[in-house]
Amino acid sequence: MMKAVLLLITCVLFSAVLAFSDRLERDSPDEKFVLAAADGGMLEVMLGKLATKRATSAECKAFGKMMVDDHTKVNDELKALAGKKQVMVPTKLSNVKQQMYDSLAAQSGEQFDMLYMNMMIASHEETIGLFQTESNDGQDPDFKKWADTKIPALKHHLEKAKALFPTKPAGSSGK
Repeated sequence: MMKAVLLLITCVLFSAVLAFSDRLERDSPDEKFVLAAADGGMLEVMLGKLATKRATSAECKAFGKMMVDDHTKVNDELKALAGKKQVMVPTKLSNVKQQMYDSLAAQSGEQFDMLYMNMMIASHEETIGLFQTESNDGQDPDFKKWADTKIPALKHHLEKAKALFPTKPAGSSGK
């Protein structure tokens, strides 16, 4: 009886090791890119939706709508490409991205607008780096090409976000 239990435990542990080692092999740089790109893309859409409802400035609301429209399209493209490659795309935000969303959702007024635009600048700088790395160093030619085609739009978003970010506190005279 004891030998049977030990054999069963050994088999379970061995199966777990095999499953884990298989997961390590599947987490190629391209798959890590897909996971990070999907996580960031979902965040862009969720923050954009929040901005369309909560931002105080019309420009900030319009930027939020652009993020929802553009990143929804890109997210759908990524899901389709990943599906062809049998790469799973997350359906909910990572803990880090969820915390970013929650911190913005807790803001209101001009503070909301400022934090949202600051997040958009930081997020797009990070995303451009992610996509450039995949474009240059990725192993899968389809993911590399796809990432490369998205960089100009991401740079455009970054430029627009920087143009909208308040450079001086409200009410300052600029002297």
